[in-house]
Amino acid sequence: MGIWPRLQSAFLVAMLATATPLFAQTDGKDEIIQKLLDRVDALEREVAALEQAQAPQGVQTAPLAPPPIAAAPEPPPSDDSTQPDNASRFNFHGYADADFQRDVDGNTKKFELGEIDLFGTERLSPHLTALMELVFETDDQQLVASVPVNVERLLLQYRGNDFFNVDIGSYRTAIGYYSTAYLRGAWLQTAISRPKMFTFEDQGGFLPLHAVGVSVNGRIPSGDLNLHYVAEGGSSRNYGDTAGLAVDLSFNRATNLAIYSQPLGVPGLEFGFSTYHDLLAPAAGFQLDRSLWMVHFVYVRGRVEFLNEGLRIGIRDLSTPGAATGLGFYSQIAYRVASSWKPYARVEYLNASGRGAISTAFDRQFVPWETVYTGGVRHELTDNVAVKFELARETDYLRPSYITAAAQLAFTF
Repeated sequence: MGIWPRLQSAFLVAMLATATPLFAQTDGKDEIIQKLLDRVDALEREVAALEQAQAPQGVQTAPLAPPPIAAAPEPPPSDDSTQPDNASRFNFHGYADADFQRDVDGNTKKFELGEIDLFGTERLSPHLTALMELVFETDDQQLVASVPVNVERLLLQYRGNDFFNVDIGSYRTAIGYYSTAYLRGAWLQTAISRPKMFTFEDQGGFLPLHAVGVSVNGRIPSGDLNLHYVAEGGSSRNYGDTAGLAVDLSFNRATNLAIYSQPLGVPGLEFGFSTYHDLLAPAAGFQLDRSLWMVHFVYVRGRVEFLNEGLRIGIRDLSTPGAATGLGFYSQIAYRVASSWKPYARVEYLNASGRGAISTAFDRQFVPWETVYTGGVRHELTDNVAVKFELARETDYLRPSYITAAAQLAFTF
């Protein structure tokens, strides 16, 4: 008789011994139970003897144990150029808004669809990423079937380490803070309107917020000061009409250097400066040399948003004697008073003057505004939807002061 059948018999006997008290009704039930227990002990001794006889000499038997679980083999090192990993490689975000506004004439009140900002990235390898940002400018739509499309950014990004990264293509120039901190999508920024100095070029802005070329950025070893740098070289966008000229002025060299600090001891604080230089042609027959200096001091953390930026812009006519200067700043503060309400206020100022061929009157045709006072509130309906209400009073050089009002429903998807 084998070992396992005997074990099975012992198990059955034990079960009978356990069940017997439930059924036995005679006075000799204790004696029967004792006999069954003795029989179990005898069977266990017999099994142990049989195992000892079958074991090899000199080898002591050990209690039976389940076989060990084999460790999973480590995967071979991955080569991203031939075998992609399973991590998410593509990311997409969209931003849109719908607005109701009272125009500057005080009479025109209208609903309009704002901009649709589509932002996507594709990770090509551990160090390379493709980025594209497209903007459908429905607020500038002239015909029903014609919507202007703006390639806001198109980049091949190399991420080497914390100290050296490269962007190649169409990029946002690192001038100041606001332009690089907030995309075109209205949902991202607290207010409905942007600071006037950061109006985009194709909407009448005078700052060079876009360029095509190479942008290098990274950290500077600086301890708790946590310095960063951005060095850019390329061609600024040109919205001047150069048709018929012997020289194509659309290839305008542009350079920019920005250094800023994000102190480790004060999370949310950032301050720095940037210096920019390029050539531009705002109209046919004009070739201007432009220099720009900006400083910023911002604190964004928790409930508080405190933004401050100042600029000095200088323009010199290369063809005829003339120059222009602009000094300006804005300051914006916002505070979240509840989980979903965020009132804000902003003040802006710009003083533009010129001499020679670029007279003050001529200069202010391109930059007419002087002061702007803005106030409003943002209310978060959900994590992806916000409604905003805003009032502003603007003083221009060329027309009387006026008040604008607007409401906006902004969302992301």
